[in-house]
Amino acid sequence: MTDFLVRIFVKDYKNLEDSQVRTRYGLMASVVGIFCNFLLFTAKLLTGLLINSISVMADAFNNLSDAASSIIGFIGVKMAGKPADEEHPFGHGRVEYIAAFIVAFIVIQVGFSLFKTSIDKILHPQEMSFHAVSVIILILSVLVKLWMAFFNRTLGNRIQSAVMKATAADSMGDVITTSSTILSVVIYGIWGVKY
Repeated sequence: MTDFLVRIFVKDYKNLEDSQVRTRYGLMASVVGIFCNFLLFTAKLLTGLLINSISVMADAFNNLSDAASSIIGFIGVKMAGKPADEEHPFGHGRVEYIAAFIVAFIVIQVGFSLFKTSIDKILHPQEMSFHAVSVIILILSVLVKLWMAFFNRTLGNRIQSAVMKATAADSMGDVITTSSTILSVVIYGIWGVKY
């Protein structure tokens, strides 16, 4: 699927030395990230509201922050693709590292927010309901995030992009987070144990 998307959306995709081609790779990866994460956000938020699960809703907002990270990546790649000028004789390539730093900061902030919310829900649990459809949506989410991790890692290694590599690592973290959410929902569904 990755190579299929590259062939369709990246003109002259084999010419990796060209900064314009590199920019096209980054823009395509960002648009895919925005689309997938917004789709996951919508599905998880509706599921979380349906079953009254803070962990599923928190996971949804994690995907929303990932969409924001993809927007930052989009802007960073666009700015990094600018040609050299008088003030930047070596070009704007380092902007990509700043974008990767911002993405990393967002990931840390979301993790801290999820930690705070989790502690609050442990201290003040709420009743929730179990629906098999929520587990199915979360499993599909894990599969999408796994694909996004491999997609971004492949492209990041291909064009040596720090932003794409950071996004791939974040997607793998999301796979672990969502898998934990699935486990908690299944435990509740089977044994009725609140988390």
